[in-house]
Parts: sequence; C-alpha cells; structure tokens
Amino acid sequence: MKKILSVILVLVLTLSLCSIALADTIKIGGIAPLTGPVANYGIMCREGIDLYVEEINNAGGLLGEQIELTWMDDTHDAVEAANAYNQLISSGISALFGPVTTTPTLAVAPLAAADNITMISPSATAYDVTTGNPSVFRTCFLDPFQAELLAQLSVQNLEAKKVAVLYDNTNDYSIGLYESFVKKAEELGAEVVSVEAAVENDADYTPQLTKIADTEPDAMLIAYYYESAALVLRQSQDVGLDCWMLGADGWSGIEKQLVGESVLLDKAIYCDSFSPDDDSEQAQAFVASFTAKYGKTPSGFNSLGYDTAKILLTAIENAGGVEDKQAIVDQMKATSLDCVGGHITFNDHNDPIKSAFMMGFVDGQPTLNTRIDP
Repeated sequence: MKKILSVILVLVLTLSLCSIALADTIKIGGIAPLTGPVANYGIMCREGIDLYVEEINNAGGLLGEQIELTWMDDTHDAVEAANAYNQLISSGISALFGPVTTTPTLAVAPLAAADNITMISPSATAYDVTTGNPSVFRTCFLDPFQAELLAQLSVQNLEAKKVAVLYDNTNDYSIGLYESFVKKAEELGAEVVSVEAAVENDADYTPQLTKIADTEPDAMLIAYYYESAALVLRQSQDVGLDCWMLGADGWSGIEKQLVGESVLLDKAIYCDSFSPDDDSEQAQAFVASFTAKYGKTPSGFNSLGYDTAKILLTAIENAGGVEDKQAIVDQMKATSLDCVGGHITFNDHNDPIKSAFMMGFVDGQPTLNTRIDP
C-alpha cells in the first residue's frame, strides 16, 4: 500500500510540475497571409518575427518564460483575419503580431482595441489602421510618408517635370499611395499628366499604359505589389513607355519576378524599410543571423518582422509581464529602440518615426540609393 501511495504521489507531483511548466509561457498570436496571392509578404514577415522569438527563447526566454507563438493564415482576407483573431483570443494570447497587409489589418485593429490587446502590424501602411485604436501599432511607415518621399525624389533628384500614376482604385494601399504622391508632386511643381486605374492582378495593363505613354511622363508611380508591378514593367516596355518607374514598399522582392529581365529594373526605384547594404551594427548583425538561419539575404519585410518582434517583446519585458494589458500599451508608446531599420519611436498616432531606404537596382539586384533619416 505504501508503494502504491508513493507511486500516486510521484505521479501527482509530476503532473503538477508539468502543468506549471506548460503554464510558464507567454502566448502571442500571429496573423499573416501565409497562402494566397500575397503570401510572400506574410512569409517574409513571419521569418523575421520567428527569428527574433527564437533568439529570445534560446537566450532563456522573456522574463524567464518561453514565448509560445501561434500563427494563423488570413489569406489576405478581412473575414478570415477577424476569424483568426477570435480563435487566437480564445486560445489565451496576450498580444498579437500582424496582420500584415492593409485590408485584413483594418478588420482586426478595432477588435484588438476593444479588447485592449496590444497589436503591432509589421507592414500595414494605411493611415486608419491606428486611428481610434489606442492599443494598435505598426512598424512600417505610412502610405503618405513613402509616397511623398517618392514624389520628392522624382522632382528634386530625378528632375521629373511630368509624372503619371497607375493604381488600383479598389485597394486601400494603392489609393493611399496615389493620393499622397499626386498631392506632393503638384506641390513641388510637377505636372500630373496621366492617372490611370486598373485592378491589381489583372492580366493586361496595356490599354492604361498606352494612354500614359502618349503623355510622355518623366516618372510614373506604379502603386501595386511586386507581382503586378513586374508585369507592368514588362508591358510598359511593350508599349514604348520609357521613364523612371517608382514603387513603394510593396515592391520588395520584385527582382525575383524578373530573373533574366533585369534590364527592366535599370530605371526603377522603390521605397523600403531596410537595406542589407546599411552599415549599422544592428543591420549587419541581423543580416548575419538571418542568412545563417534561412540561407538567403533578408528583405525589407524580413526586417520589419524582426523589428516588430523586438518592439513588442521589449514592451512586454518593460511592463514586467503580460498581466497588465495597459502597461504593455504604455510601454509600446514609450518605445525608443535601435532596430534593424534604424532608431524607432512612436508618435501620438502610434506610427513609427524611423528611417526610409530608397532602393535602386544594379544588375537586377536591389541596391541602396539613399537612406533618409527622420
């Protein structure tokens, strides 16, 4: 009988210890497009986040606890993103990485704000993502910011007198870029000679590009993500449109769509959040660790993911844990960190004050043109 009691006692103690061990984790959720037409962005952000979380866990965890990270796929769909959020909340997460693209993020942001859950999107650029959502932050700069920089680059550096735009008038990201680019270009004295709209992921942009070519612009903003932008560059050549081609951060990875066609990138420039050419200590350490893990050079979206994880986990650490939701939000607002993409703080709209990287191409490979610091 004593032996039986001893065995039972050992089992009870073992189960108790296991329960304690399982409880000693900090649960964080992640929402991203991991399949579907823009999965590349979700995968790149996830790679950066996973790397930083892995580094923290390998170093002993956060406040002595391991980070338990659960990812869900929103397929770039608002309804899927909202459903994913509700499932993650039911599982007991204390904070959220993502979503990644603008439309799903706009759907999830008010839900997180209502629950006072700290949420940080690596790359949702629309202004309204954080408007009225005090617990929602972002790591990327906004559409107006990068569009204005591209307009300044066009007029002041490329000496463009006439500019044009091709955009998707059904897409928040594309609309935001178009509106801010045109406004700033006109303020700087450029003439907007053509604005054409076409739905992204269309197969044929030649009707719009032919109209734009007839106006002979010096520079054109292509307000699409990288896959459609690559097709536009091909078809621009077909219709004889020869001018500077400009893109925002959604162009990151466009060179992979144009292998063997690098000549199409000779007059292309886009705005990004990071460059592996940046010589800062943080950037080069990230390049080394990312390359060691994934066997490739990191992109801007990889860096956004890594910085996103650093910002949120630092805020949790400074808040002393995840029990006090408001303390995490307060620590997020107080962020002042040297990150891969430069030093980051937040303004009153929970948007980052940070550097921008203007990227050109040399032999088809993204190359740092100019780093613009705040």
